[in-house]
Amino acid sequence: MMSRSPDLSRREFVAAGAAALISIGTGRRSSAELTAQQIVDRIRASVGVPWRETTADTFKAGDPRAIVTGVATTVMATLPVLRQAAAAGRNLIVTCEPTFYNGNDDPGARATDPIYLAKQAFIDERRLVIWRFQDHWGARRPNEFVSALAASLGWEKLRSAGNPLIYEIPATTLGALAAHTRARLGIRGGLRVVGNPGMRIRRVFLSPGATSLQATIDNLPHADVILSGEPREWEAVEYVADCASAGRPKGMIAVGRVVSEEPGMRACAAWLRTLFPEIPIEPIAVGDPYWGAPL
Repeated sequence: MMSRSPDLSRREFVAAGAAALISIGTGRRSSAELTAQQIVDRIRASVGVPWRETTADTFKAGDPRAIVTGVATTVMATLPVLRQAAAAGRNLIVTCEPTFYNGNDDPGARATDPIYLAKQAFIDERRLVIWRFQDHWGARRPNEFVSALAASLGWEKLRSAGNPLIYEIPATTLGALAAHTRARLGIRGGLRVVGNPGMRIRRVFLSPGATSLQATIDNLPHADVILSGEPREWEAVEYVADCASAGRPKGMIAVGRVVSEEPGMRACAAWLRTLFPEIPIEPIAVGDPYWGAPL
């Protein structure tokens, strides 16, 4: 048998190696070298609901042209969250709530405030990009925040057939439900309860995030208690308190906005992994911002 030429073998080896490098390099460019804007564009195309003309879901800080090295989802881009994301190499932060202390993230009069400046300086120094994703993530059906909160409470299979916001749980009392909620959601001090602790509970209306009066009026007649995020005391709280005085007692468990939405942003991270399996994506918890003072 004729032996192969050393030169030919060498050429074949070099060609094969070059082809492999080109293949690897191409894969990296197509999968890993995505800009923040490209990621947002794919999210917009995949979220499954019409994109609103006016929305809070926009970039809040950083350069959308930046190459994304990793993604962190969170309820709120607090400084500890930003530090954790930066340390882990997650330079795109997808947040549910505002970053700069008001609804539209406009610094306004805070443009010279030392806390605002410190946060902005950290974002700039670490070249982080912050994008808000609340309006459209919360518009999916069934509601992602409600489904994730129910899952955290162990109620995945207990959704009411007639109302996707209501869960039919094993019979319990309001006091026992409050204790279950505190334990399952890791609440330190933000939980508050309205109603008789011995009240019998079977049907729970879940209302993570901001709890409006209208949603309370529409759904509470079909439930025994509302497990809410952030209700206004002169709206939903007062309404629930007056239910008892009107002879139709109901209960309310308020866990705080951050705690109620945290499961939804964990679910968001899981969904984003299906869109970007090649990019490191992780949820970063904020946790209950309150602590309970001893009575």
